[in-house]
Amino acid sequence: MTFDDGWASQYDNALPILEKYGVPATMYVLSGSINTSDYMSQAQIQAFASRGDEIASHTVTHPDLTKLSAAELENELAQSKATLQQMFGPSVGLDFASPYGAYDATTTAAVRKHYATQRNTDDGFNAQAGFDAYNILVQTVDSSTTTATVQRWINTAKANNTWLVLVYHEVGVSLGQDIYHTDTAVLDSHMAAVKNSGLPMVTVRQGANAQASPNTPPPASNAAGHR
Repeated sequence: MTFDDGWASQYDNALPILEKYGVPATMYVLSGSINTSDYMSQAQIQAFASRGDEIASHTVTHPDLTKLSAAELENELAQSKATLQQMFGPSVGLDFASPYGAYDATTTAAVRKHYATQRNTDDGFNAQAGFDAYNILVQTVDSSTTTATVQRWINTAKANNTWLVLVYHEVGVSLGQDIYHTDTAVLDSHMAAVKNSGLPMVTVRQGANAQASPNTPPPASNAAGHR
C-alpha cells in the first residue's frame, strides 16, 4: 500500500485501518507540507515510521518535474530527501514517487542520482523479469474504486506471480475537490481483501529488494501486493 502527499486524513482515518489488519504502507511525503494545515505533523508521520512503515519522498512542493529547470529539479529532489532524513533519520527517503506521475528521461536521470526507486502512475503489475525500479507500475485507487476491483487486481497479481502496488491519497468521506480520495469504510473493505488474500504484504523498499533478489522471501507479515 502506498499513500501520497502526507495528508492528515491518512493519520486520522487510514492508520487505524492499517493497524486493524496489520497492513504495512509506504508513505510518500511532501516535505514542504509537513506541519502545515491539512497535512500530517512530524509526530504523526513518526507514528507511521514507528510501526515499520516506510517514509519516502514525494518532492518538496509537488511540482510537475518535467516543467522545472535543472536547478529547480535538483532542489525538489535533494531538499526533500534531506528534510526527511533530518526529521526521521538516515533510513528514510530512499524511494521516490513522481508528482502527478509526470516523468521523462531527464527527470528520471535526476531521480537516479538521489533515490533507489521511482514510483510513477503508469498502470500495471510488476513482474520479476524486466522489473524497472525507476518505473514501478501501480493501480491507482480513486473514489470510484470498489472492493471488487481491488479483489480483481489481487487475483491478477496472484495468478501471474507479480507485485501489485496500490496508490491512495486522502482517506475520508467526500474529502478533496477531485476523485483522489477514498471513503474510510471503503478503505477498510479494501484492506480486509488484502489481508484475506494471504499474500505477503511489504513496503516499497522491501518489495523492490525482493524483486532484485528473487531467492530472498519477503517478510511474512509485511506488501503492497504479491511478488
